[in-house]
Amino acid sequence: MAISPTPWNSNKYPAARRCDHVDTYQSTAKGEVRIADPYRWLEEYTEETDKWTSSQEAFTREFLDKNVDRKLLEGAFRASMDYAKFSAPTLREDGRWYWIYNSGLQAQSVVYRSKCKDLPALLGGDDSKVGEIFFDPNLLTEDGTAALSTYAFSESGEYWAYGVSLSGSDFSTVYVRPTNSPLAEKPVDGHDTGRLPEEIHFVKFSSITWTPDSKGFFYQRYPDRASLTAENATIETQGDVDAMVYYHRIGTPQSEDILIHEDKKNPTWMFSIDFTEKKEYIIFYTMKDTSRKNLLWVAEHNKEDGIGPNIKWNKVIDEFDAEYDVITNHGSTLYVRTNKDASQYKVITIDLAKKNEVKDLIPETDAFLSDVSSVNKDNLAIIYKRNVKDEIYVYSRDGKQLTRLAPEFVGAASISSREKQPWFFVSMSGFNSPGTIARYDFTTAEEQRWNIYRSIKVGSLNPGDFDTRQVWYESKDGTKVPMFIVRHKSTRLDGTAPAIQYGYGGFNISVDPFFSPTILTFLQKYGAILAVPNIRGGGEFGEDWHKGGYRENKKNCFDDFIAATDYLVKNKYAAPGKVAINGGSNGGLLVAACVNRAPEGTYGAALAEVGVLDLLRFHKFTIGKAWTSDYGDPDDPNDFDFIYPISPLHNVPTDKVLPPYMLLTADHDDRVVPMHSFKHAASLQYTLPHNPHPLLLRVDKKAGHGAGKSTEKRIQESADKWGFVAQSLGLVWKDSTEQTNI
Repeated sequence: MAISPTPWNSNKYPAARRCDHVDTYQSTAKGEVRIADPYRWLEEYTEETDKWTSSQEAFTREFLDKNVDRKLLEGAFRASMDYAKFSAPTLREDGRWYWIYNSGLQAQSVVYRSKCKDLPALLGGDDSKVGEIFFDPNLLTEDGTAALSTYAFSESGEYWAYGVSLSGSDFSTVYVRPTNSPLAEKPVDGHDTGRLPEEIHFVKFSSITWTPDSKGFFYQRYPDRASLTAENATIETQGDVDAMVYYHRIGTPQSEDILIHEDKKNPTWMFSIDFTEKKEYIIFYTMKDTSRKNLLWVAEHNKEDGIGPNIKWNKVIDEFDAEYDVITNHGSTLYVRTNKDASQYKVITIDLAKKNEVKDLIPETDAFLSDVSSVNKDNLAIIYKRNVKDEIYVYSRDGKQLTRLAPEFVGAASISSREKQPWFFVSMSGFNSPGTIARYDFTTAEEQRWNIYRSIKVGSLNPGDFDTRQVWYESKDGTKVPMFIVRHKSTRLDGTAPAIQYGYGGFNISVDPFFSPTILTFLQKYGAILAVPNIRGGGEFGEDWHKGGYRENKKNCFDDFIAATDYLVKNKYAAPGKVAINGGSNGGLLVAACVNRAPEGTYGAALAEVGVLDLLRFHKFTIGKAWTSDYGDPDDPNDFDFIYPISPLHNVPTDKVLPPYMLLTADHDDRVVPMHSFKHAASLQYTLPHNPHPLLLRVDKKAGHGAGKSTEKRIQESADKWGFVAQSLGLVWKDSTEQTNI
């Protein structure tokens, strides 16, 4: 079925009131700078804001529903996601194996467990035949908006503490239930009698760390907030300050929890607490922002000293000079992964008995050391990322490489292990491989140790019908940047294909090969390609690659992304003007900045999801202050001078036509608050009322930044955003009978 771009009448945008608010900033180059903020009122959740966002959503919905392929896409996406998904299993102290499972279209994935201590022979797709439901979060709400955010088993295997997040919020409430009390059926009258009565509120950015005696656990929380306890909680926007670490004792109310640590002098700092695997040491981390730098304090675990604010810490690392992540300990020696004097990371030892003596164990190499896990008591399982492709190794405790696993594998890998167990699992996936779980068992003969445990099978797609290649292209300043290109094998690379170009480029986060059934379906149905450039700002090549795209170098991210589009067109991977760009969060900033900066006609469509778009006020809301490590501080005159010129909200171009453009946000996003998208949409529509292409805002209700979003919400969102791309580019739905391999 052929479609043409949906006709556009740009004179009907819902009006947004403009106010006369002006802020004053200090600039090193220009002194005092006054900047208008006419949509300041959209930062507040008021009746006026709600009315405006509702009208914007209705306006956008009217446009999206004109797409004749919208229902086809939704159906195809639903079919593509309807397959069993699962995690690697873990053996717990109650003698059962636990894993995560989704039968296909369940709103939230379910925690399953084995019926006995034997490793289940999970070779099929129906886990209910070999396991039983331990915890089903779908029973918590009717609409699937309650999600597990974190969980941990007690050392005895008797208890399970778990955090539940509502509507995608970063805040969670932690509950405790005995492991002999599963939640497998809907509670009578909505009251879950299977869990203990205590409720731990205001938990955010926190792990749950049980003490060795299984009598309680540590967690991080923020001060009480009325907006989170009211029956109809409002959208949370206030800054995250005064984090505290507490200890909760099982069977007591939260009001009796013991304060372990707070820092009133540094209210934006965050904390994390852990034990080494043998429970000999307590590990305490302090982070001041999102930079890969932390403090590292250590204390011997002494039952007689008790738990409280007077723990005797050995402040091993007491300045923010690098990242230090404790892997394990052997006696008084800590094994630590760090980027101290090692952009691509290395493993060091720190001997606490020798005045914190530091030695290199595994030196930095030419590949990024992304993960190190202690396994089998005396071994390390290691993942190196080389040119954005993961390599899996087994090392000895003294730092010697013993073997490489799955050398033919191309994609992303993760390790699931426990130090005391003589095995570990590796989960592997890629652009055209939905997932394989392998097991390495030290107790068997060396040639028999590595085996495939189970593989994910996709129903409506054949991953083998797609191929992936990696190319390298040159950015504006000559830097070589890698890019993955994915296509259905029937798609001709003759310069006529439309393209989806996805990127992130920030916070030292790598964009690894990922499996997306919805994107592959789009590629198949429209003869498109997927391009994923690994631009600077990410962590693909370590801290130097990250620094090449942060703070005053942030423009390099945008130059890299625009250069990727130029490469696709020049080398006939994509048709001119048929590249649709997409990114979320920091990637939403990337998309918005590139729309502003790229020459007219570079892009055929743009999707900016939950983007950081007001770079002069991002640090005023929720966790935003922590991002100054990547973006700079707008209140610093020096930083202001490199932030203001790239802030999407403040640099809407008036000298060119913008492509079809949709901003996507969610009303309960308390990570990147929705005001970013609200204000930018209002500014775009006011500044460019006669732009010949739509400038739209999609607002998801009862959803957050992305984590915990239900399967159905993901399907609806995918149908809207990729349908928007099909609408904008005038794409033709390919009948499957038309596709032939070439």
